[in-house]
Amino acid sequence: MTFPLLQTQNLSKRFGGVTAVSDVSLSVPEGQLHVIIGPNGAGKTTFFHLLTGIYSASSGSIEFLGKDITQLSPDERVKLGIARSYQRTNIFPNLTVEENFRLAATRSYQQEWSFFPRQLTPEVSLLVDQTLDLLRLDAVAKQAASTLPYGVQRLVDIGIALCCRPKLLLLDEPTSGLSTAELLETVEVLTDLKRKLSIVLIEHNMELVVNLADSISVLNFGELLAYGTPEEISANQSVQDAYFGKRRSAVAL
Repeated sequence: MTFPLLQTQNLSKRFGGVTAVSDVSLSVPEGQLHVIIGPNGAGKTTFFHLLTGIYSASSGSIEFLGKDITQLSPDERVKLGIARSYQRTNIFPNLTVEENFRLAATRSYQQEWSFFPRQLTPEVSLLVDQTLDLLRLDAVAKQAASTLPYGVQRLVDIGIALCCRPKLLLLDEPTSGLSTAELLETVEVLTDLKRKLSIVLIEHNMELVVNLADSISVLNFGELLAYGTPEEISANQSVQDAYFGKRRSAVAL
């Protein structure tokens, strides 16, 4: 039997009397770049927190490669192959780019981290080098992450997730706040990543979404409003209403 890479069934999250995510059932096949869109406060990041175990589900279930992971800790989910970047960069600012990647890679292989490259195992060194090359960060590998432009720091955040050796990469608004040049560079990186692994992406840039996505889910008021191809979503009147004024998202999370 073939399972979807990721599947949620009636997944919900309530904070007291507020429902941030409501009965979301979603299936993501392996090898796809799936994009989650929706107005501000629609529950997108809360949904990511549920997938990664930062929030526990109020009800419903999450399956990854056919395994129920609803009750697993964030660390256990990473070990199974789920890694993410964050809406706000989550890096070690005083470490170099290379050291940020080494730390994630050694944890991925459950090895002791070291400042000294000579003590790294071949598989860790190879993973770090491949990630630097994939993200086009070789030239800044020895620089402290805090000294780099914001767009480059966003790529470092993605690189840390890649060094966890994910089967599924979750990216929370990776192009938010980028300059035009940084955006173009990030789109090139995402295009390369799409060829290598499965991705679920939260994004507001609709041009990018339409050009990159294999499929799209739309959240509004914490509910799954629509699911389909970029063409189907672009033509969906309910989606147009949610974005352009007939409905307004009620929960800001």
